[in-house]
Formats: sequence, C-alpha cells, structure tokens
Amino acid sequence: MVRTTISIPCICSGNVEGVMIKNDTAAPNDFDDGIKKIICIHGWLDNVNSFLPLAEKLVNDRPNYEMFAYDRAGHGFSSHLPKGCEYSMASVIQDLRTVILHLGWDKTKFSMLGHSYGAVFGMVYAACYPEEVECIVAMNTIPSSETSPEDIFKHYRSRIDASLQYLTKPIRTLHHDLSYEA
Repeated sequence: MVRTTISIPCICSGNVEGVMIKNDTAAPNDFDDGIKKIICIHGWLDNVNSFLPLAEKLVNDRPNYEMFAYDRAGHGFSSHLPKGCEYSMASVIQDLRTVILHLGWDKTKFSMLGHSYGAVFGMVYAACYPEEVECIVAMNTIPSSETSPEDIFKHYRSRIDASLQYLTKPIRTLHHDLSYEA
C-alpha cells in the first residue's frame, strides 16, 4: 500500500491537504475495467482520518482502487478560510472542483464516497458535473434544498466555473503615480 500526502492550493482557502491511497502491487491489467478512482468527502466537524481505515481496506481488497481522501477547508490539516469568508456550499464545491482539477480526474470518470454533510457535497458536485461522476456512495445523509430543484445545479456549476475563472486571472497592478490630482 502506498500512501502519498498531497497539498493542493485552493483559491480562497490556502491549501487543502489530502492522502492518496493506492495498492503498490496492482498491475495495470489485473482488472478489465482498469483503475477505479474514488474521492472521499468527510462530514462536518470531521477529517480525513474518518476514511483512512475504510480506504486502506478497500484498496487492499481491490488493488485496482485509487482513493483520495482530503480535509475540507477548516478541517484537519487544511487551511482555514480567510477572515470574513463563510463556509458555504459554494466554497466547498469550489474547493472540491479545484481538487478534482488538480488530480486530473475531470478527464475520466470517478466515484464519490461521502459521509453525512460530505455526501451532500458529493451529490451537489455530481449534479453540477454529471459527465465526470460514475457513481456516488452517500452514507448517513438526507439531501435537502431550500431552493427549487429546477436548474439549481446548472446555476451552481456556472457560478463555480465563473468564480474559478475570475479568481485565477492575474492580479491587476495599480500604478502608484496616480493621485486625486492626476
């Protein structure tokens, strides 16, 4: 078993810290369906350690599994959000999108394993990016929304993508020679 710690820079929340777990004995042709990528999303007031025993057991039993468990912003070893920012659905999904883009998993199908509030985040992500998600395992959760379900996930997706596009633009530099008189 290979455990690799990965630090992923996120736009508003510093770094998200996670652990990639792979089986070191897996050969590429052990299974017809290749490597199964699974991302683990923990619940509120939890951290990556809630998934490590399960992930290690799954990877040992199924050598073709590759699992990534991470601490959401403000949890475990990940950075807290800056003062004045809120821990909203949008910020969590934006960080999750950043993690998936960093891993390069947006180019292939992957599965999501979520617990409690983490399962809700997984379901929202899958609804926003259904072409990427093969399946979801949601443990101990009941999804709910205060908003009409019509097009909500298209709206989430467009907000997340627009926000990431805006926040990754180079910072404008101000000319210090300007004054009120100039």
